[in-house]
Amino acid sequence: MRHGWKGYGLLCVAVVLAGCGAPVAYDGDVATPTAEARSVESKAFPEAIVAEPYDAAPPVVSTRRAPRTGVLSAGDMDDTLNFAAFTRYQRKAAQTLRLPRANFGSPVLAQLRGPSGKPAPGVRITLRKPGAAEPFYDGYSGVAGAVTVFPSAIGAGRMGNVELRAFPDGQGGPVVTQLSTDGTRQAVRLPFDNAWAPDFLDLAFVVDTTGSMQDELDWLTRELKSIVRAAKRAAPGVDIRYALVVYRDKGDEYVVKNYGFTGSQSRIQKLLRQQYASGGGDYPEAAAAALKAGAGLNWRRGKVERLMFHIADAPPHDRDASAYLKAARQATLKGVQVFGLGASGVAEESEYLMRQAALVSSGRYLFLTDDSGVGRSHAEPTISCYQVTRLNDLMIRVLRSELSGKRIEASKNSVLRQVGSYRAGVCRN
Repeated sequence: MRHGWKGYGLLCVAVVLAGCGAPVAYDGDVATPTAEARSVESKAFPEAIVAEPYDAAPPVVSTRRAPRTGVLSAGDMDDTLNFAAFTRYQRKAAQTLRLPRANFGSPVLAQLRGPSGKPAPGVRITLRKPGAAEPFYDGYSGVAGAVTVFPSAIGAGRMGNVELRAFPDGQGGPVVTQLSTDGTRQAVRLPFDNAWAPDFLDLAFVVDTTGSMQDELDWLTRELKSIVRAAKRAAPGVDIRYALVVYRDKGDEYVVKNYGFTGSQSRIQKLLRQQYASGGGDYPEAAAAALKAGAGLNWRRGKVERLMFHIADAPPHDRDASAYLKAARQATLKGVQVFGLGASGVAEESEYLMRQAALVSSGRYLFLTDDSGVGRSHAEPTISCYQVTRLNDLMIRVLRSELSGKRIEASKNSVLRQVGSYRAGVCRN
């Protein structure tokens, strides 16, 4: 937390189902600002959109009041759909902030479709260097059948071509395809249809509990039940586990507390009620150690949705920035998607690192806005377009999208404000 914020009781909320010297590089999977990442445009998949975006409605009247259910406003950025813009942002921010950047060069971008031409989410895939005995990546196609993998960022190094193998649910061998890493999203037609119905949902929350985060904790405790209800409607019968990791910083009462996974919703809510915000006299916190703990949880394998929400308003210490990106890489290799949620007071350093963690893991960056009139001022993100809705509406749409395999867009009446030329997650300006 920023020094001097403690005790102000920031009336904001985060949700859930979110120097000097040269820039740092580490282990070959982070590039210095002088290394050029390939700028490419990812294509949206409009056929997967459930509701189209609409013109913005007038913003909510600004008032000062304690957080209530459904009050907080938020937006999001899906950098997988705006990759060229992200690489420009990342290069400039790395030079300004003098923090490490993950190497997103030579990406593997594809979209899987079934024999009817419809997007094919939830297909198990492996990626390997041609001729290699073992794959460097094993996972599933995402929303709208998208495959977005960055070999260098996950430690596999650069390669000109990649072998993709797609496996049917039933009998039969895999479909083998050669993909280039030139930055174009390539269509892959499969001779089989897989029904996308995840067997499980593992849902983890990594939450900053330093002095200014009490309202976020209160909100999360209240909203968890309704968000989980929406998830169950999106995937009836899905088995859900919950995990909680809370953290502060060195010199506080604790640095990281890891409660692990539980199948009991009432237990996770009880654990949330037991937390309180304190400590964190300076701005940076132990975010890197906490994200590492989240990545190291006992995530289930197989056809599972694995989602981790990092809710915070401060970045890790500069010396731990590389460790934060390594933790995101560890999560990605386990098939875990990281969704960073920036609360009030979030600064450029937080956005920069959270967006990289989200992109490498095919997650999204979410952020609170001032439209609710609640709490202190929220920083504008460094993006050219976004829509503002209620925070719980955004989080429910995120969960429904991941569980259904179709990108769910905001309905007309839920949009409070629009910035830039937004269509189905893509900035057109």
